[in-house]
Amino acid sequence: QHIEYNENKTKVPGYRVQVYFGNQRKKADEAREDFLKQYPEMDAYISYQQPNYKVRVGDFKTRLEAYRFHRKIAPDFSSTYIVKDEINKR
Repeated sequence: QHIEYNENKTKVPGYRVQVYFGNQRKKADEAREDFLKQYPEMDAYISYQQPNYKVRVGDFKTRLEAYRFHRKIAPDFSSTYIVKDEINKR
């Protein structure tokens, strides 16, 4: 039963890079759009935790993978940081 449960899980613990945090939906949508224009191969997710929107990108299994990507995008997105999150299973 445990094996079957784990095979059917779609989310696993991992890391993402947060590129926006604020209370305006429009700005969150714009941040996601801007990111996807520059990095169309990556996934970007908007979540809402009252009263703020968060735009997080990527599905990284390790903090090192997230760190490498964070350094790559830091010049284009100034207030980014790495966060633990439930990521999509690859």
